[in-house]
Amino acid sequence: MNVSDRAAPDSALTRLRRTLRVRDALRYTRTVGGVAVPALRIGVSFGVPIAALAALGRVDLVPFAAFGAFTSLYCRVDTWSHRARLLPLIALGLVASVATATMIAATTDDALIGVLVLTAIATLGKLAADVLEFGPPGGLMFVFAAGAAAYATQDWSSTGLHIEVTAASAALSVALSLLGNLLHPTGPHRVAAARALVAVADHLDSPSPATRHRAHLAVHRASAALRGPGRTASTLRAHLADAEHLLHHPADAGHLRDLARKVHRGRIPQPASTPPSSPAGTPRASRGLRASAITPFLPNAGRMLLACLLAGLITIPVGLGHAYWAVVSASAVLQSTHATATWLRTVQRLAGTLGGAVLAVAMFGLHPSPLVVLALVVVCQLVAEVFVQANYALGLLFVTPLALGLASLSNPAAHDELIVERITTTVLGALVAAAVSLVLINRQSARRLHAALAECQAAQQQLRAAEESTVARARLTRAVLALRNAHAVADGEPWHRNPRTREVLDTEHAAYELLAATAPSRARA
Repeated sequence: MNVSDRAAPDSALTRLRRTLRVRDALRYTRTVGGVAVPALRIGVSFGVPIAALAALGRVDLVPFAAFGAFTSLYCRVDTWSHRARLLPLIALGLVASVATATMIAATTDDALIGVLVLTAIATLGKLAADVLEFGPPGGLMFVFAAGAAAYATQDWSSTGLHIEVTAASAALSVALSLLGNLLHPTGPHRVAAARALVAVADHLDSPSPATRHRAHLAVHRASAALRGPGRTASTLRAHLADAEHLLHHPADAGHLRDLARKVHRGRIPQPASTPPSSPAGTPRASRGLRASAITPFLPNAGRMLLACLLAGLITIPVGLGHAYWAVVSASAVLQSTHATATWLRTVQRLAGTLGGAVLAVAMFGLHPSPLVVLALVVVCQLVAEVFVQANYALGLLFVTPLALGLASLSNPAAHDELIVERITTTVLGALVAAAVSLVLINRQSARRLHAALAECQAAQQQLRAAEESTVARARLTRAVLALRNAHAVADGEPWHRNPRTREVLDTEHAAYELLAATAPSRARA
């Protein structure tokens, strides 16, 4: 690359202004599949235990049933094997968080100890979610459940029952999430394939480095989901191979969107090419729990620790009744990978909370009974799941009255105070988190980007020299995707003076050209 090709690094002020833009915060992102069915499953996961407790006259236990039902928020469209591996761990983490919080609350009412415990749970939850790839909503629900459990009146006589209700609800959520394997065993595979087809079509219609990355990433994820035997998986692999061929040899993509709709609905046509016997590439290497795998995530865990601690400590002298909401708010906006994403989530959280507070005013203005509040909680959770993937702010529009409704069960007369506290603590926690993400510099991002560039270049050299290209192509595919992710993190940090954008784009271009040149030929059916 010539020296003249290198773009001059932006000034610190320019990068800060770019970080603090709000244009993208309220953008509506279209989601292909995986919305209605997961939302209904989540609604059932919340509704069944809540209805059972209401029928037994134990409305006081409803919040703990909801904490266990948080398990259903994870792995919405993941494959059944992936759910079976992760959901029990997530359920165990939620139960452990609630158990820790309830026992601490039963032991002492010291606000400082409560803040320290919630900060530890938020930090460990963030680290575990990043390393083990829990996916949305990340580590947020652990600290949410712990904070709400700690705030509820606790004594040792009720602690055991609270933990048992949480565990039973979590187990029900795991069972319901896995039950779909009997009803629609190929559902997650069809969603992954449909999303990949649409991502390829989006790139072919409006090509850019960003759309190319999203297309290759979607194809890579779909390929991983389609591993294994079965006629449906084999047919979907063939359609995926045809779409990947179009990525390397662009042509008209008009048919891909129609094909995606058919695949999503289960009416899968026969492919034009012979189905490959196995998906392209090799299984993703397991990170394990080596120190080298954890290190890249430590800066964001450090931000979580400092932001939650500061947010909690600030609320202590103020005397807010639901101070844990500030810690939850800080944790929520820091479920991100870099400072720019944190700021966007801050804007979304503030907008969604303010809008949700208006809905809560209307809800409480009707003076609903506890049973009506419980019904509204389930409805709000279901609607939130329909919209949260499109935009985080839209999800919070319904999560906010849900949280206020649960909080009102223990103090039905304090509606106005609850709404004011929710807004105050949310603003405080979110702004503290945004400030910490700007001040606490992620120095790992530069090293991670350098390593990703070196790996991508080494993978290209291996593929050029390889006699059998399958393994080498798989390595290069993973490397180029990792490079884009590493650059996104580095470019999202305002104090990173040189994210090497031109070098990354050139390396990506060379990698994709090489992948196109070494793509296997397709046998026509």
